[in-house]
Amino acid sequence: MRERLRRPRRSRRQLRDLVAFEAAKLLYNGECGEYVDAKRAAAEALKTSILPSNREVALKILEYALEVEGEDYWRRLRELREEALEVMESLSEFNPRLVGSVWRGIIKPSSDVDVEIDSEDLEKVKGRINQLGYEILGVERIDVPEPLRYGSLWRIRIKGGRGHEIEIILKEHSSYLNPPRCDIFGDVKKGLNISELRKVLRKMPTALFIPEGRRGWR
Repeated sequence: MRERLRRPRRSRRQLRDLVAFEAAKLLYNGECGEYVDAKRAAAEALKTSILPSNREVALKILEYALEVEGEDYWRRLRELREEALEVMESLSEFNPRLVGSVWRGIIKPSSDVDVEIDSEDLEKVKGRINQLGYEILGVERIDVPEPLRYGSLWRIRIKGGRGHEIEIILKEHSSYLNPPRCDIFGDVKKGLNISELRKVLRKMPTALFIPEGRRGWR
């Protein structure tokens, strides 16, 4: 009787990597919107209970994006950062800073530009945006309890001059001065102010801002 061939058993580390990569694909392609949902769906598909960290999934998003997009990925990242700088310079009176995926350098096709500002005055900010000629796509009160809100008050979505969507988040002054820690990478989400972003675009436009990041990436 012929001996049945068995598949080699995967190690725990291999399974974590596989789940992280499958979750990354779900997030990149817009099939899941949250890390927790993507990890659970990937683990279920691979018939395992092993779940990777959010950090592992985020790094796999970068890996998968580069497989799919190649050099176009870096071009797109630079373009988003350039658009962020244009908007931030226009709103310089509110001390804007670039945060989120475009700051980090790990972007998906659906990624927009996230800019936090030090202001609690919605009407003043809207008035300035209208004066600058940007199209306002929507205004939303951030109506969740602390600490989930992190001092964020309002979200204004606008269309930038190059056509990308920009989210402008109005922050309470004390929270603006004391940004929270990132639930993916564990560092303080300090972002980039105008002068820092200018320097990045001048010297390292595709730099990644990942603490203790993987070697080998730009």
